[in-house]
Amino acid sequence: MASPGSLPEEPATVDSLLKADEAWNAAYHHRDPERLRPMLADDWVGFFPDGTLAFKQDLLEGMAHNPPTALMFERHASVVFGYTGITRGTLYAGGERVQSFLRVYTWKGGQWWAVSVQVVP
Repeated sequence: MASPGSLPEEPATVDSLLKADEAWNAAYHHRDPERLRPMLADDWVGFFPDGTLAFKQDLLEGMAHNPPTALMFERHASVVFGYTGITRGTLYAGGERVQSFLRVYTWKGGQWWAVSVQVVP
């Protein structure tokens, strides 16, 4: 009989990608870096319109300082290519459009890991 460690990894699906992306949105909505931390790869990197790079710890520290305003995420697309998942959407704060983004995930160990985000105005 196979041990749990030798069982094949579950396949990556669009449904599981959407669930991971919703968890990211919820963490932001609650401004709770501890909800986001377990979803981010250690080498996560973000790219911003002004050329700034952000790394995992920058994102986690910064999100706690976001002003308390109602957030709404609008998803435009999501797609899975083997072990890579991409979501694209727009963030609204207080009813105003703030930014659009492209998130990149990788499927590893039976879960989606956020590896990057590209933010555009």
